[in-house]
Amino acid sequence: MTTILVMTTGQTDVQIVDQHEKWEIDKDYVGALHDQLRDHPDAWVLVDAPAARGRPPKQAFPEQTPWEICTPKFDAVLAYFGTTLPDRVILLGTERQTRGDPRFAGKVLEKRARSRGIQDIRHCAYLGLTDRDLEDRDCPLDAIIRRDVVRRIEDTIRDGVADATRIVVATVGGMPEVKSLVKELVRLHAPEQVDPDEIEVDDGARTGSGQPDKAVSRRRIDPIEPIRLRKQALSLIEKGNLLGALGAVAHLDKQTHPWTQTIHWLAQFASSLPFDPPLPASSGLEVLGHPRMAVRAALRVELALRAGDIPRAVHGTVAFFEAALWDHLLDRFERTGMRHRRWEVLRLKDGAPAPSGCKLLRNDNPDEKDRRNCPFERLDDGTYIFDEDGAGRFARDYVRSDPPKKLADAIEKVRSLRNDVAHNEPTPRLMNDARSRMQQAGLWSNTTPAAFLSQPLVQAVLKDLGDTNPGNLLANLLKQVRRHLVAAAAGDAA
Repeated sequence: MTTILVMTTGQTDVQIVDQHEKWEIDKDYVGALHDQLRDHPDAWVLVDAPAARGRPPKQAFPEQTPWEICTPKFDAVLAYFGTTLPDRVILLGTERQTRGDPRFAGKVLEKRARSRGIQDIRHCAYLGLTDRDLEDRDCPLDAIIRRDVVRRIEDTIRDGVADATRIVVATVGGMPEVKSLVKELVRLHAPEQVDPDEIEVDDGARTGSGQPDKAVSRRRIDPIEPIRLRKQALSLIEKGNLLGALGAVAHLDKQTHPWTQTIHWLAQFASSLPFDPPLPASSGLEVLGHPRMAVRAALRVELALRAGDIPRAVHGTVAFFEAALWDHLLDRFERTGMRHRRWEVLRLKDGAPAPSGCKLLRNDNPDEKDRRNCPFERLDDGTYIFDEDGAGRFARDYVRSDPPKKLADAIEKVRSLRNDVAHNEPTPRLMNDARSRMQQAGLWSNTTPAAFLSQPLVQAVLKDLGDTNPGNLLANLLKQVRRHLVAAAAGDAA
C-alpha cells in the first residue's frame, strides 16, 4: 500500500507566527522572506500553526529571532490523513528569483514533513532560476503554459504516482493554470483502479470559527468541465463519433447534467440498442427512431463516413439497400414469425397486389428456364417467401419504381465488399479499393470525407420511401443535438 500526496505550493504556504497569531507575508516581500529562510536556516524554527490570524506589523518581518514559521495549509492537509500519513509527498512549486515567488516553500514543507516522519519527498520546480514567465504568448502552443513546463510537471507526476494505491491531490497554492494541469495529469497517470481524491483547505480564521485550517475533500465536478465537455462531445458527434462522445461524458450524472441524455440516446442509436428512456415526442431527435429502416441506415452510413470508418460505412451501405428493400416489402407484406427453410415467411397485407409467376421460383426441375422469373415463392397456405437475389426484379416488376431498381443494380457491383469486411481483415488496400468502387457506383461522393446522403441515387430511394428532404437528414439532426447541448438551460451547466 503506497499513499501519495501531490501538492502545489504558493505564497501563503509559509507564514510567520507572532504573539500566537499567524500572518501572511505581503506578496511584495514573499521572495525576500524565502531568501532569508534559505540563507539563514538557524534563524527560524517551525511551530504548529495557530488558529488565530493577525495583521502583519508595519515592518516586513519580526525583529526578534529566531522567527517562528508555520505551514498552516500543509498541516491541515496532513491532518486530513489522520494517523496514517502519506508514504510519499510530491511538491510542485517555483524557484524563480522574482519579488513574489515563494521559492523556498518546498524546502520548508519538506522540513515539516520530515519532522512528522515522512522521508520520501520529491520536488518539482516547474519554474527554475532562469525562468521568467509561465507562458510564451508569441508561440500559440505555449500561450497558456510552456510545453517544457508541462513536461517537467508531467514527468514528476508520472514517475511519482506509478506505484500508488491511494492518491490525494492538494492544489492549494500556486497559479490557477498549474493547479488545473496538475489535477488532470494526476488523473491521467494514476494507476488503474485508483481514483484520486482532490482536497482543498478551508481557512478557519477566515470563516470566523476560531478553528485551525481544515482540509476537506472536493469530490465534485468543476463547473467549467461540463461546459468544456459540451463542446468536445458536440465536436465528436459532428465528426460521426457517437460512441466517443458518450465516452467523454459518461462520468457525468444524467440527473445533475440532463443534457447528457441526448448523448446517451445517440450512443444507443449507434449501437442499435433500445432507447432508455424512450425518446420524447418533443425531443427533435425522432429521426433516430424513424419508422423507415432505410432512413436510420442512411444516417449510420453518413456518420461512419464522417468518422473515417470505412469498414462500417461499407457494411452500412449494403445494409441501407437491404433496409430499403424491407421497407418496401413491409409496405405490402407482414411478418408471420415463421421460417421456411432459410427464408422468412411473409403474409400479403389486405389490398396489396399478389406477386405473379411465383410458382416457378423454386421449381425442382433445374432445366426450367423460368425458375427465376419471380423473386417470390407462394407456399401452399397462401404465404410467401422472398429471395433477396431477386431484389431488382422485385423493384422493377412489383414495386414498379426506378430508384430501388437502380440502387439494386449499384449494390450488385459492390456487394462483395461487405464480405471483405465481415470475413477478412479490412486492410488499408482493401478499404481504399472499397472507397473507389463505392464512388464509381455512385453510392459515395468523391469529397473528403466522402458523403452518402448527398448522392442522387440515395436521395431518390429515400424520397421514394416518403422522406421529402433526405439530403438534410444529418444536418437537421445535428441542429437538434446542438440545441440540446448548447442552448440548454444555464442551470444545467454545472
